[in-house]
Amino acid sequence: MVTIFLLDGNTIRQYFTKNPLQCVLMLAQYDRCDIAPYILQLSTLNLDVFRIAKYKSLSKPQQASLLPSDTIPIRPLSHLIKALGFTVGVGTVAFTAAVISDCERQSLQHRLFFSTEFLAASGLMKPNPSGTKDFRLWWSQLTDGDKCAFYLVGVNLAVFLLWKVKGLNGIMWRYFSNSFASKSLCVPMALSVFSHYSAVHLALNMYVVLSFTSVAVNNFLGPDQFWAVFLTAGVMSSFSGIAHKAVLRSPIRAVGASGAILGMLGYTCMKIPEARLKILFVPGFDFSARSAIIGVLLFDIAGLLLRFFSEVIVCMVSVSFSYNFSNIIRFRMFDHAAHIGGTLFGVFYALVGQDLIWNRFGRRVEHAYGHLRRQ
Repeated sequence: MVTIFLLDGNTIRQYFTKNPLQCVLMLAQYDRCDIAPYILQLSTLNLDVFRIAKYKSLSKPQQASLLPSDTIPIRPLSHLIKALGFTVGVGTVAFTAAVISDCERQSLQHRLFFSTEFLAASGLMKPNPSGTKDFRLWWSQLTDGDKCAFYLVGVNLAVFLLWKVKGLNGIMWRYFSNSFASKSLCVPMALSVFSHYSAVHLALNMYVVLSFTSVAVNNFLGPDQFWAVFLTAGVMSSFSGIAHKAVLRSPIRAVGASGAILGMLGYTCMKIPEARLKILFVPGFDFSARSAIIGVLLFDIAGLLLRFFSEVIVCMVSVSFSYNFSNIIRFRMFDHAAHIGGTLFGVFYALVGQDLIWNRFGRRVEHAYGHLRRQ
């Protein structure tokens, strides 16, 4: 996930009144070029007054345009219980539906074993070479992993295009960006997993999807279990991200499938820990899958720690020298907490979760579903 920064002067005043130190720490996160001209600057001699430099010079409509209409004051920490319940609920529903779908899929494949579609896909019946028939044959010859990857890319691309429709901006901000300072708390935790605001972010994530999905689906999960794991990892990632923001009292918004993708990456790498991986555009350098996951976790943990210490240092320096360091503080591109949550879920699922959830819980769901069908 990446973070999207949104502030206004009244929000800053409100935060500063309640907790001046926390307000300064939060401001250290904001230096994006399109937001920087509107960020408050430290006063010359003390911290008890913030001056609104460019913000006051804007008209009311211009000021309002800086914030989505659904922005609210940061929620109390108790709302994390609601978010946790949503996370558990989504995971339970996702795996229950996946088990039922897997049962139906196996039953359907058994019934269609000698059907016309099976014969055509097997090459035992000569297909019609015209248009739609060619596409159906090509699609039928793809593996389940390839199909899941194409579906995932298609959904993410569609949501990305919706971001470009100006009339939908209000809906997209409210339901497709994850924040602890939004009117909608739970639904965006799931929908933001398929949401990308930047074309570069989308392209990088979809490259990883196309690289790993077929391996995970074809060798370990199958299509139904894959969707359950992907969605649960994504929501777990979203929960980790907003929990971190809730503790920091940060209104930053996040979008992207990175947490869910890292969950799948963590799962796959733990299943084949000795597999050799390479970095794109870095020839001659490879490493084990286990090392990759350790590296990812260390990178995100370091990102969290360095962010905290950098904000404390900036606060102390700003107080001491009364200087605005907004041009020095780097833009926090990654939602490290969300990445850690998604990765750890993938590792957990590979080591113990698959047996606990898919096998044991799945058998109970399958038994209950079979009993309902017989009635």
